[in-house]
Amino acid sequence: MDNYLKAALSVEQLKVSYVQNKKRLPVLDGISFVLEKGKILALLGESGSGKSTCGKSLIGVLPPSAKIDSGTVRFGNGDYADISDNDINWKTIRGMRIGMIYQDAQLALNPVKTIRVHFEETLRNKPFPSKEAMEKVCYDMLRLLNFDDPERVLNAYPFELSGGMCQRVYIAMILSLEPEVLIADEPTSALDTVSQKEVLQLLRDTQKKLGLSIVLITHDIGVVHEICDRVIVLNEGKIVEQGAVQDVLLHPKEHYTKQLIEARNLPAFSLPCSKCKEPLLKIECIKKAFQKGNKCKNVLNQVDLLVHKGETIGILGFSGCGKSTLARCVTGLELPDQGKIMYNGQDISMLRGRKRQHICKSLQIVFQDARASLNPRRSALELVQEPLKYLKIGTTKERTEKARFYLKSVGIDGDALHRRPPQLSTGQCQRIAIARALIVEPELLICDEAVSALDMILQKQILDLLLNLQKSIGFAYIMISHDARVIRHSCERVAIMNNGVFVDMVSTDRLAAQSENEFTHCLLSSELHIAEVS
Repeated sequence: MDNYLKAALSVEQLKVSYVQNKKRLPVLDGISFVLEKGKILALLGESGSGKSTCGKSLIGVLPPSAKIDSGTVRFGNGDYADISDNDINWKTIRGMRIGMIYQDAQLALNPVKTIRVHFEETLRNKPFPSKEAMEKVCYDMLRLLNFDDPERVLNAYPFELSGGMCQRVYIAMILSLEPEVLIADEPTSALDTVSQKEVLQLLRDTQKKLGLSIVLITHDIGVVHEICDRVIVLNEGKIVEQGAVQDVLLHPKEHYTKQLIEARNLPAFSLPCSKCKEPLLKIECIKKAFQKGNKCKNVLNQVDLLVHKGETIGILGFSGCGKSTLARCVTGLELPDQGKIMYNGQDISMLRGRKRQHICKSLQIVFQDARASLNPRRSALELVQEPLKYLKIGTTKERTEKARFYLKSVGIDGDALHRRPPQLSTGQCQRIAIARALIVEPELLICDEAVSALDMILQKQILDLLLNLQKSIGFAYIMISHDARVIRHSCERVAIMNNGVFVDMVSTDRLAAQSENEFTHCLLSSELHIAEVS
């Protein structure tokens, strides 16, 4: 009984399954846990382990194909709810008692509505004596999340804010409802290291000021070590290990937990440097600006880059530095304002439509947000075959066999082959996107934060897979990332980007925190670390 008095939330025997082809597939197998008042509890595990399903179950936002077979929740004041009851009134729980922050705040916010309207819609069911009183809550929450100019933020649209700012705005909106428990589902996985640290620190500070109790869903051990009090390790819908963060991370008892920790320590790039000096991609003096009202913002400023055949090169920088814009210019999704993009000796910077079609097979890109790039109505097997159909490669049988091979290579097999993106985790969607890009065996692959949404074990598997495929097929690839660990493991050379220009170019073995370049040193010193396992 003492545990219940200390608990903000108790979850008992939570079982969830998905219906697939008239079969019921278990996702959570009777998990139980206690979240203490004023503490942060982490749910840690691989993609597909059931972490997000657990969070969504507690506020009733599972997809229609999912069913809560059993599960009860008990709140700190003794209130009790059977969440497997089809007649449960979720309005009494969702928002006011349990609030949830999703992985990508920019997708959760409506791009055609101002932040003020978002706040008004969030607070519409909460009684306020006047509009001024509601405005005061908005201002107070934004100031709490370190916004110096709340008025400007309230009048802004989501696309006018950075990823880190959108995440802070979303946290402020949820906190304005004053929930007893906050569920944060991968709140920093899409952010660069500086924004990540900023959001984590703000989350910790806000939790202390308001006495919040938080369930943090993550695959990043560094995040768990940074702000959490206790951790539960999940695998295949079951609890593998749990305890105080220091005990579990520094002295893990279970083999699976040790695997997770070891996977975070990616070894440095070990393949011999490419001996081929034949240029594949040559970027010369690229400039790109975007118009915002009457203002023009320069995103790329005289960018130059040379990539040789079979080479691996990394582009490392903070959010908003121009990394993704450069990738979009190379792949023809954006037109540069000035400069040349030479691919195999041909200027492709202005090619469009049919003129560019012959390049599609040899130049592929994997986007950061894989879910947004996949048709939600098609299965994994159908999605991976799309490029082969578009380029008219092989028979139907050959395309299916090849799709199965590449999906298996990235860890998608069995029933998952026939699931659609809404029925898959974010990490599984990312794997499908990688398989779809690799199936045409490109000459150049651009990975734009392609592994940022994946757990540590899967990150290592995908990076090793890319290196092995590169070894056998011989393609070159550009790895765009804000994570220096990923760059160190994957690349021969690293281009450091800031404010639309490359400020440093170093070999991987020189990519260390004591770099002579001031900006490179700043970038690397912002990484999250955990002590080595004894």
